[in-house]
Amino acid sequence: MTNTDDINWDSVKSEIENLYTSLPSITIDLYQLNINQEDVLAFNTEIDKLTGVVKDEKKEETLSQLTKVYEYIPKFLRSSGQEELYTTLIETKLNVFKAYAKLDTNNWQEISKDMKNAIDSYSKLLTNTEIDARKQYNISKAYIMLNELQNAVNLQDTSVFLIKYKNLLEEMNNI
Repeated sequence: MTNTDDINWDSVKSEIENLYTSLPSITIDLYQLNINQEDVLAFNTEIDKLTGVVKDEKKEETLSQLTKVYEYIPKFLRSSGQEELYTTLIETKLNVFKAYAKLDTNNWQEISKDMKNAIDSYSKLLTNTEIDARKQYNISKAYIMLNELQNAVNLQDTSVFLIKYKNLLEEMNNI
């Protein structure tokens, strides 16, 4: 995670190829959930574009394209009526990932905007009274970690950001 220069492109290419074996089933599932057909087709097109930038082994473009693909996931979740907790977590992860994808650009102002969006989105969970106490503890802990990640942005320190990013995602996956 902290070594940003060693990308195993063969592994990434293999994962993309594997995705294509599942994509027809994913597409059918999305249609059965009455997801907008144009959104599903656009999602598939974004995956095709992702394949192209991965093939060319362009890190910055790959991260940018990954965020475009990932943007559809919260949209699909909202359209399919998924629970608010899960949808908000995915929406927050999207914003954090957008910040991560911009690290190589050193555009800390844009990264900060993405982090603000992540914090704003996630804040909805802090006041949700329907969440059990155990999950509420993890939600509060992840909220602190989100703010700590924002502090790394304020420091403009990529190494600190990467460490906190990894820990935050692990915590959010525990929720």
